[in-house]
Amino acid sequence: MKFLWCTIFWCGFHALAIAQRSNSYFRFVDYYNPSDSTTNYGVVYRPNQPANGMLVLLSGFGESPFLAERETKIPEVAATNGLLTVILTGNQGTQELTIAQNMQAYLDSIIPQLLIRYNISTDNYYLGGFSMGGAGIIKYVQYANLYNIKNKPNAVFAIDPPLDFLRLYKVYNKWYNDTSITENRNKTYYKLILDKLESYFKGNVIEDYQNYVLMSPFCPEDKSNSGVQLFGKMPIQIFCEPDFTWAINEKHWDAYELNIIDNVGFINALRKNGNKDAQLIITENKGYRKIFNIKDPHSWSIANANEVVKWLLKY
Repeated sequence: MKFLWCTIFWCGFHALAIAQRSNSYFRFVDYYNPSDSTTNYGVVYRPNQPANGMLVLLSGFGESPFLAERETKIPEVAATNGLLTVILTGNQGTQELTIAQNMQAYLDSIIPQLLIRYNISTDNYYLGGFSMGGAGIIKYVQYANLYNIKNKPNAVFAIDPPLDFLRLYKVYNKWYNDTSITENRNKTYYKLILDKLESYFKGNVIEDYQNYVLMSPFCPEDKSNSGVQLFGKMPIQIFCEPDFTWAINEKHWDAYELNIIDNVGFINALRKNGNKDAQLIITENKGYRKIFNIKDPHSWSIANANEVVKWLLKY
């Protein structure tokens, strides 16, 4: 449910910035603003042969690209299959609300620059993201259609993204006000998320209910179905692992506290709206945080890298 850990030791993994070469790709870190090494950069996997497209990945909230590449093989597999891959951070760092206007405008400006920078002559590109990054990807498709942006992605995927931020605010508010030992250790993190949400949506869910309904990527209470209409026919895969036994035993969560509700609702609404390329992929016993060596259904690992890349290349 949580976007991702917020305060992991980012600097401890900064050593991964060293360039690396394999038989299939060359990995390096590219800084799009050389004067600032903490924002506006990407970990790049460049195929050794000329790339036939580009994949841009967005990490979870608080997760640097260096951490993300430890959790998934998608960049390696994509590069091996000819897709130059960039695990991108925004121009405000890793603790940015990716559905917000700033990040959406940043994607609008940086994607054409990346296509030129890395000589992707076909302009073919794809987007993918985990957790909050996945929500940002879905929001960008809506943003691109709303503003009639010419160069849209061929297809997108999202791994367990939160989409209904009306629900999400209520969940974080519940956790923040929970007096049990289970939730007490994360109060600072919950307050950070609530502050981010209140800043973007201009208040809490009582004062600014309509903002949460209309500005979320998807909200069942949006009677106009605007999020679905704006997303249109874009091919999308969403991955979820609804391990209810784990949620109850490990976190004391109910179904409302899991993103599966948002994702089932969104894909179902897209299909009803005529999007035949909208797929929900349900996994079982795939969720695993490699860095911490723990089971967690809310993880990059629920998306099989080979299957993801194979699906993207259909479009």
